[in-house]
Amino acid sequence: MRAASIDIGTNTMLMLIADIDDDGSLRVVTDRQVVARVGRGVDKTGAIEWDAFTRSERFLREYLDVIEREHADVVLATGTSALRDAKNGDEYLDYMYRQFGLEIEILSGDEEALWTYGGAISGFSDRSGQYAVLDIGGGSTELTLGKGFHILERKSVDIGCVRLTEKYLHHTPPRNDELDRLVRHIDGALDAYPVFNPVETTFVGVAGTVTTLAAVEQELAEYDREKVAGFELTRNMIQERFDQFKQLSHDDIVNAMRVDPGRADIILVGIAILKRLTEIRNIPSMTVSERGLRYGIVMREWERRLEGPAIS
Repeated sequence: MRAASIDIGTNTMLMLIADIDDDGSLRVVTDRQVVARVGRGVDKTGAIEWDAFTRSERFLREYLDVIEREHADVVLATGTSALRDAKNGDEYLDYMYRQFGLEIEILSGDEEALWTYGGAISGFSDRSGQYAVLDIGGGSTELTLGKGFHILERKSVDIGCVRLTEKYLHHTPPRNDELDRLVRHIDGALDAYPVFNPVETTFVGVAGTVTTLAAVEQELAEYDREKVAGFELTRNMIQERFDQFKQLSHDDIVNAMRVDPGRADIILVGIAILKRLTEIRNIPSMTVSERGLRYGIVMREWERRLEGPAIS
């Protein structure tokens, strides 16, 4: 089966096309992402801006053209935090259906956490161990604990990079009082996440904050998925990058640190979430995964062809 998965997030829109065999093994045909910023302003106004409709339409058209050329058997499109929260989310879904005949499934926070977890650990050779998967998104952040493909606990909290940047950080570099309010908000939210033993559990990070930090740490001139996947981000690295990034201008983050312009204005919040979680929970390091929700949704399609669920 050749499946295409489109993940419409608050900040990024990602597309995976993959061949998946009967035993669940997966081969990537293409894996792409763009910054669509669907969730810009949603936390403040409660609505998706018209510009986000037109940006999405352009990127979806490009993705669907690629999917058609690659002869995918099925197209799976999902939306997460911004589309969950926006009062005009149904209008967005209707608009994209009228334009493309594309049905977009809105995932709950728990569903997002579940399938992000499945996608993340699908990249590990040992799929029977204990894992904790952190997904820092634009609108929300999920932490899921599991043993193999069995989920033990999962929690989604509305502390995403776009959401908290718009709420707290109004200057670049941010002022100290803005950072203080940001950190207090994050600290209060972290109590909701399940607790795990970092000695016995592999802590995995997915999405743009952790993959960008892995590239920055390795001083990659160009992003290299092979070098990013599996990289170990230590707590000290995260703390040092937070202290560095909080002093940089937007141009410095883009030019000196080689961060994608579409992520440069929000990455400090992601680093702050990582910093506080690893400090408060005494977590020494995390393993970076290049996989996430789009991979999990492809696996869900494979699972639906089985008699029983592989991920639960």
